[in-house]
Amino acid sequence: MSIRKRRVIIYDDDVNVLNLLKDFFSDRDYEVLAFDSPTVCAIYDKNLDSCVNSKPCADIIITDYQMPKMTGLELLRKQAQRGCKVDIKNKALMSGNLDEENQNKIRELGHAFFSKPFKFPEFTAWVEDCETRIDLSKQIGIVRKEDRHPANIDIVYSYDASEKIYKSTVVNFSSSGLCLKMHTPPSEGQAIVFKTELPNNCMNASVRWVKQMENNLYLAGLSCC
Repeated sequence: MSIRKRRVIIYDDDVNVLNLLKDFFSDRDYEVLAFDSPTVCAIYDKNLDSCVNSKPCADIIITDYQMPKMTGLELLRKQAQRGCKVDIKNKALMSGNLDEENQNKIRELGHAFFSKPFKFPEFTAWVEDCETRIDLSKQIGIVRKEDRHPANIDIVYSYDASEKIYKSTVVNFSSSGLCLKMHTPPSEGQAIVFKTELPNNCMNASVRWVKQMENNLYLAGLSCC
């Protein structure tokens, strides 16, 4: 049986914090999944009564408190209610101004709390404690083979064979794809031509999936062609 890397999922709408933590965990040889919104988590789907993943999606989950659509506390509560498979002791919430009452609510869930800016010796000690509970011989779900880079890039694009221009925002990207936040949902399999230069040099892409968010917004996952 092959031994996998440890995986951490980080949610924070502050790109600087995401990059800081990504560097920290990359130096410890982790697979890092970093997102600027908790809406990518399976429990965000209001139509689901339980998590759709049969295996833990990560070894460690870290979330900021104040984020778009859902607070970090709401995220962790919903994960607990809907059967998240990640060890509760391997979850933490970060905040720069969380009151004592909400800090206690986090601890009642069995999770750690770190004030921003957090002290790295204390944070490192917690990570090392988490690692004692990680079994690398056990597989985890939603395997990603590429790093995802958080972003907030406004772009313009058109659909194949159409001259009409649309606007959207890149929320993360990898070497072979990207995730867009948009007002007009595309169709799965639809071809897109980018009119804006992207960090991964993607010029043409195909829509792989579409997910409805709140306030008439949609997330779409695309693969570069």
